[in-house]
Amino acid sequence: MNVSEIPAALAKLWDALEGTSKMRASLFNLLIVAPKNQRTKYVRTITLKVLERFPSRVIFTTIDNAGDSLNANVSLIPGASYEVVCDFIEIEASKQAQDKIPFVILPHLLPDLPLYILWAEDPVQDNPISHRLEKWATRIIFDSEVTDNLPAFAKTLLEHAKDCEIADLNWGRIESWRDLLASTFYSQDRLETLKKAQKICITYNAFETPFFCHTKIQALYLQSWLATQLGWKDKDLFQLKPAINQDLPPGTVISLDIFTSTDIHFAFSRDPKHPYQIRTIICDIEKCEIPTLFIFSKAKSGLSLVNEITHNGTSPHFLKVLEFLSQEVL
Repeated sequence: MNVSEIPAALAKLWDALEGTSKMRASLFNLLIVAPKNQRTKYVRTITLKVLERFPSRVIFTTIDNAGDSLNANVSLIPGASYEVVCDFIEIEASKQAQDKIPFVILPHLLPDLPLYILWAEDPVQDNPISHRLEKWATRIIFDSEVTDNLPAFAKTLLEHAKDCEIADLNWGRIESWRDLLASTFYSQDRLETLKKAQKICITYNAFETPFFCHTKIQALYLQSWLATQLGWKDKDLFQLKPAINQDLPPGTVISLDIFTSTDIHFAFSRDPKHPYQIRTIICDIEKCEIPTLFIFSKAKSGLSLVNEITHNGTSPHFLKVLEFLSQEVL
């Protein structure tokens, strides 16, 4: 349909539900901007995962390199409960028509509600639309999986951070590892021991799928976070080791081993039978402490997007990681 027909089409859908138990609800606006390619289906899937938890008005925008068109479609999607239904507005624009997207979107944003944007294109390509949209955004969530140049990606996100809150899906996916390390090295004594690290080995899942091929990014984020928080500049301290595990999502950090100059070994590894249980073993040359378990939330598709929507502000740790990576040659 023509984009001018969106309001009438939505009204018709809601008129058809009059007298039913269905309730229209929205906690926020969720705008998706994605290229039309093989990842479009995946992006749509994680968008629907958000609706399962938080009712919202979704404007799902895809950009097609071919043709010269601007079309729309509307539907109602079940929300967090059977009684709740959400507006799902789809806009498909050709590359030639993409400059019109902000003007098409603006009339359909629900006023006085936050606007979260998932920018599923590579921001390094500097699509001017992203800068025009960010002045309305509460938060822009990027996807580092789409970039082939992580240092340039980091530089671009730092520019966006000057004007709005930012996040990244892969940064969200290592949140449990950051929590685990923070809880392990909670005391000053433990922290001083960590500062004596001579080697840190991060093993990550290098298994690739059609949707995920940059499997090293989460490990690089974790490495960079440790380096920035502890002031380390020696890259030789770290070893990133690929492994294949088809039962875990691509890029997942599988294990982390820290070896110190005082012969203490901190080993954090996923239980092969229960991969969301992380076993921690701390040993020196004389003894081993009793192993402990740390439970990670299951890495369900779309959960990182949900988590990043619920966070407030831009993580200062994430900004430090971006500054660190922007100076690297990977």
